[in-house]
Amino acid sequence: MRTRIIAAWIPLLVLPLPSRAEDTEADAVTPAPEAEADDEGSEPPLITFEQVVTARREPQDSFAVDRSVSVMRGCDLAEAAPRTAPEALWDAPGVFVQQTNHGGGSPIVRGMIGPQVLLLVDGVRFSNSTYRTGPLQYLNLIDPLHLDRMEVLRGAGSVLYGSDAMGGVIHALPYEPRVFEEAGYGGRLRGRYASADRGRSIHARLEGGSGGISVLGGGVWRRLDDLVAGGDIGEQPYSGYGGWSAHGAVVYRLPESPLDDARIKLCYLGTAVDDAGRTDKLYDKKSLTIYDNAAHLLYGRFEATVPRLLTGLRLTMSFQNNFERKDGYKVADDLATRLSGMRDEVQVDTFGEDAQFVTRLLDDRLRVRLGEMFYRDWVGSQRQTWSVGTAWVPAADQAYPDDSTYDVYGAYLLLEGDPLQTDDGHVLRLGFGYRFHGMAGHAPATEDLPAVDFDSHGHVFLGSAQYLYRDTINAALTFSQGFRAPNLQEAVQLGDTGKFFHVPNHDLAPERADTLELMLRARIWRLELGLAGYVTWLEDLIKREDTTWEGQDEIDGKPVVLNLNGRQGVLWGIEPQLRLDIGWGLSLSGHLTHTWGEERIDEGKDLPLTRVPPLFGTVKLRYDAPPLQGFKGFLELFVRGADKQDRLSREDESDARIPEDGTPGWWTLNLRLGALALDDHLRAAFTVENLLNEEYKYHASGVYAPGVNAVLSMEGQF
Repeated sequence: MRTRIIAAWIPLLVLPLPSRAEDTEADAVTPAPEAEADDEGSEPPLITFEQVVTARREPQDSFAVDRSVSVMRGCDLAEAAPRTAPEALWDAPGVFVQQTNHGGGSPIVRGMIGPQVLLLVDGVRFSNSTYRTGPLQYLNLIDPLHLDRMEVLRGAGSVLYGSDAMGGVIHALPYEPRVFEEAGYGGRLRGRYASADRGRSIHARLEGGSGGISVLGGGVWRRLDDLVAGGDIGEQPYSGYGGWSAHGAVVYRLPESPLDDARIKLCYLGTAVDDAGRTDKLYDKKSLTIYDNAAHLLYGRFEATVPRLLTGLRLTMSFQNNFERKDGYKVADDLATRLSGMRDEVQVDTFGEDAQFVTRLLDDRLRVRLGEMFYRDWVGSQRQTWSVGTAWVPAADQAYPDDSTYDVYGAYLLLEGDPLQTDDGHVLRLGFGYRFHGMAGHAPATEDLPAVDFDSHGHVFLGSAQYLYRDTINAALTFSQGFRAPNLQEAVQLGDTGKFFHVPNHDLAPERADTLELMLRARIWRLELGLAGYVTWLEDLIKREDTTWEGQDEIDGKPVVLNLNGRQGVLWGIEPQLRLDIGWGLSLSGHLTHTWGEERIDEGKDLPLTRVPPLFGTVKLRYDAPPLQGFKGFLELFVRGADKQDRLSREDESDARIPEDGTPGWWTLNLRLGALALDDHLRAAFTVENLLNEEYKYHASGVYAPGVNAVLSMEGQF
């Protein structure tokens, strides 16, 4: 099957898909300028490019950026109507989404997963120090119905973003309220229904403004029943869940002053996911896990330009509260009767501060970016046990000592200059970046352990050389470094974690990644193509190792483990992408991702790295109909697929989520159509996923993907 898939994809080479400017929703970043005819009267380009913010922490033309960035725009999210933020990335180039349960979703970017991929909301760190190693469900706490766009930086990004940005950065950008020149208001009502899980959601939003002030507020209610998978799998128990989310923003644009474009923004995002079940160990070990998660993020930002100094500045202050309740049950043979349980509750309060300054010199041929950040987590937890006929009672141990703290901090410098610019459009661009980073953790003493203090600091670098020719050719060679500081979960947690009995180790060092990437992009008339290839060298990987606790190698039937550094590995891959404007409203697009990862162990052998995704990709044939009676419509036929993954690590071989012979390959046929009123007041989209009702799941997932799934979304605004 691998040969057939590769042969089918040979023509496809890489470039972010272009923006359909007429479909773009409220701007989270500065929109790309409209194309104009040249002096000789020729027609404007068929394709325009949107701007992206994640690669350089400021808007850049997506064609000219020197890093690999996947973009899901507002129009993409509205058309696809994804259930969750992870599922919004299903068709993002280079992103593979593992799902342990239906209420989760953990993106794998360049072979790395969980805390090795940084989560951001509008530039604010969403990741915290309790994120465990491996797949995580926390991206589902960012509701896609509140997002104007999502961007994924593929490759190490620690110079600009600090810890955790080893495999990449996932950046969620919420809606901002519209600017009203005079007093005005508007609103939106959106509904979604999916047949495979009978998923219902309703989103309402109001906004208004006057005199330089704009206000937005909205909320989402959602409820899903158990998911019906394809083939003979049928309904999957405990896969349904419920939840809500809310979003509010206030933007005040300051009147004229010595500062240009000065504004103050205050924003809130809140989400709860209730009763999300995990069943990958239900059938073989009679073990059921139920998650309840909630997140609240409040941040304020001041940004402005100082014209006399040719400098832009931005200061952000944030506060977050993240709560997780994890109930683990032993169940009877009927898989329903609960016999005993253990409950872990963890609460993390995070204060954050982030500042950056950008100065443009020599007629914008030299750009200097300075920044710093500091985040502190305050962590508290408690553990309870339960058995039939009793109430929940406090346990002697807990996941984390109460009043534990964890700091991450750093400062960076990024220089970018154009030593060569010619009148006919040739540009040579060079970049250099440096960050000093540090972390410090503290855990108070408990009955079993003395107080623990641990810290680390270090340096990471970035270098790039890029050649640009107008909007036709872009070639870039980049060396970037990433790291992930050991977190509280790895360093101080003592006790039952569900699968293991974990022993703390506060002598851990950060994981490190060095990535060399070559990226080529080109646009030839109606065709966009290119290729990104990379190699990443991994050092000091943190892995679980067997150990003993008080002379025992097993406690309550669970192996005793601790985390250690020392392992090394290498990842390499290619990420081709294509878009062809055929004409007559037809276009063909697609992307392919191939990742290969190996771990070098003490015996001198090379073994597969864990959870490396198989060859996967998407191809789409789309027809955009001409406007008719005030509406424009589209029809899209697309195929998603992944090859078999049978290159398994030792950890993969013992993972109940992965079949003994590896995860089978699969492909699905899907259809989507929709219509949009030319005045943007009405929108409807209808998708039928998995038309052939294939039985499949993404590699390392604990839940099977939907069978035939009809998704209807409708939206009205004023």
